[in-house]
Amino acid sequence: MARQTGIIKISGTIDGVNFYKTKAGHLSRKAGGGFTSHAIKTKPNMRRVRENGTEFGRCSKSKKHFNQALRPFLCIHKDGTLHGRMMRRFTGLKKLDTVSARGERHVGQGIQTEEGKRLLRDFNFTPSCAVASFLSGTTHYDASNHTFTVTDFDVKQISFPTGATHIAVTLGVLHFDFDTNRYELQQSPPTYIDAQFTADTFSLQAPAPTLPGTAIAVIGVKFYQEVGGQFVVLRGKDTVGLLVVSVMD
Repeated sequence: MARQTGIIKISGTIDGVNFYKTKAGHLSRKAGGGFTSHAIKTKPNMRRVRENGTEFGRCSKSKKHFNQALRPFLCIHKDGTLHGRMMRRFTGLKKLDTVSARGERHVGQGIQTEEGKRLLRDFNFTPSCAVASFLSGTTHYDASNHTFTVTDFDVKQISFPTGATHIAVTLGVLHFDFDTNRYELQQSPPTYIDAQFTADTFSLQAPAPTLPGTAIAVIGVKFYQEVGGQFVVLRGKDTVGLLVVSVMD
């Protein structure tokens, strides 16, 4: 790399030399040393770049299908940070694959580890709508019959957003094959709760998915406004929430 010292500064390529401007000033270098598509695909010293690209693409594909699987819970949730946060989490899951060679690591292997399950279980899909804060009392998920139970529930602990008359709570049981990206989601009927809800216990039960894969149980909440006997979902960052409650092989 050389610095241009003449009175006239130029940009472009002349006689095999690249002239360009940076924050450090006007510089020049021999042409042909950059990251071209051909170089990335063929040069031995670009092997790590190829490996990283392959793994990133695989993570991106898994993230896309996983997001689609949860679309019934997140379809009206608008959060510009979700894509990036999910990609970082899926990349973290991939890094837990200590079995595959570099360039072949994938989320499916990482999710089989206990740390991988914890990473997915602890992921906060909806920071502006913390589901756990609406489920006061004690919660329990029984994976043997896909039942989620809340005891010692107190509706007074729920802060309803402006305009909301009800909160709907739904259990989702997702079987996701991280190797093939195939999935099946089953949902319980929603339980609608208003400010006059008197029960201190309620349960949700979802049908069992038949597709093999990692078993992931989630709780979704949506706030509604009752208008003329119809429930209209409210659209806002604090009106739709999703919580992972269980991740099992």
